[in-house]
Parts: sequence; structure tokens; C-alpha cells
Amino acid sequence: MECIVRPAQSADCDHLMGMIREIAEYHNLLDEVKINSQVLSADGFGGDPFYQCLVAELAPEQEGKQGQGIGKKLMSEVAKLALARGCVEMKFTVAEWNVRALAWYRQLGAQDKTEAGGWHCVELGGEALQRLAGDRR
Repeated sequence: MECIVRPAQSADCDHLMGMIREIAEYHNLLDEVKINSQVLSADGFGGDPFYQCLVAELAPEQEGKQGQGIGKKLMSEVAKLALARGCVEMKFTVAEWNVRALAWYRQLGAQDKTEAGGWHCVELGGEALQRLAGDRR
């Protein structure tokens, strides 16, 4: 399998947006996508980037994506970057019904903290975030 993992570039934003829409649709959350490729470009590739992103490039003749080790290679590269920056852990969320993904993360060595330690992933967003910040929009 030919797969090259590289830092995303501004020119990748349309493809990144497509993947964001694809995963949102998979989770029945497409109506919650409030971003576009122009915002991705500005936020990730300006003078003070808000995020960093890696992309995997495949040889054009490859058909399917699952089962080729691409996800593991991406996660491995993210882990390397995290450790190089002094991080001691990675946290992410998985939908409860997505047992296949949860099993895959467990296979990598991830521990479900909700199950094992009673931790919950909570979110403060939208109006609650603005209210906390004192923004009265």
C-alpha cells in the first residue's frame, strides 16, 4: 500500500471540508456543520493557525480505503507529533453506537474512560459559551 502522511496545505481545504461533511452525514449531524473551506483555510493556514491537520495521500489506482492501515498510520503520526510537543495523552470521542470504531480504538490501546473511570465528555458551546464569556449577542 502506498500511503503518504503529510501536513495539510491550504489547497486541501475543499477535500477536508468534504470529509467533514461525510463524517457529519454518517453521524446524522450534517445540519450542525457551520464551517466552510474558506474558514478552514483562514483558521489553519494564517499567521497564527488555530489547528493543524495531517492528510493521507493514496496512489490513484487504489479503490477502497478501509482495511489498508491508513487510519493506524494517521493515528501513529498524530501520536508522534503529540509526543514531540510534550503531550502525554490523546483524547477523542466516539459515538456510543459506533462499536466498530470503539473496538478499533481499543485495539490501538485506548481506554474508554466513561466505562472504566466514570468520566464523561462534556461540551460547552453556542449560547452557553457566549454567556460564560459575557458576550450578550
